[in-house]
Amino acid sequence: MSASAGVDARLRKSIFDHFQTLGYPPSVEALMNEFRLDRTAVEAALDRLDEAHHLKLVPGTHRVLMAFPFSAIATPYEVWVDGGRRYFANCAWDALAFHPMLRSPIEVRSYCFHCGEPVQFQVKNGLSTVAARAPPVVYLGLPAADWWKNIVTTCANTMVFFASSEHLAKWRAARPDARGAEVSIETMLRLSEPLYATKMNLDYERPSREHMMATFRELGLVGEFWTI
Repeated sequence: MSASAGVDARLRKSIFDHFQTLGYPPSVEALMNEFRLDRTAVEAALDRLDEAHHLKLVPGTHRVLMAFPFSAIATPYEVWVDGGRRYFANCAWDALAFHPMLRSPIEVRSYCFHCGEPVQFQVKNGLSTVAARAPPVVYLGLPAADWWKNIVTTCANTMVFFASSEHLAKWRAARPDARGAEVSIETMLRLSEPLYATKMNLDYERPSREHMMATFRELGLVGEFWTI
């Protein structure tokens, strides 16, 4: 491992630990003090972590906006972890990702993208429990190849919850050009495993394109939409 790679790994881990403990990211200055590095070195490491898709910086700054699945700002995706700690996730997928990442039961509190009614459910042992008669679903509005073209827009607008398949069908009826994919909560949880299960480890590495494509196939997610 190169010297810069070692620094990047330690900074990444520190950012995620800070989020887990406090619910928000550390500042550049806090990282400078923790690692005894100057501003140029910390900012360069943050740029590399952004480029490697470990996090997303506020454009034009070195402030952390996203450290997937953590959000530095309030969003419609609240995640309550066993023990009472609340986090904000970046999108519906990231809300679910807290379960495999923290290996803890979670409660998701969000809203239906169609009607705005509350969507609330618990996840434990890889399965969701809801009080409603019909379970909520996740809608991915963009094909996989487009997710990282603008990850802020992708998370904010195209990875959302619907109260049920029926609500999604009503929403789609008014938008005949919508070509996204409906995915169950359980499938999204399984899809999250390779990306998030070891994310809190110092030696975490993002899974390769081949690994993710294989995961898609195992879950029956095939076709052009799922091609990275």
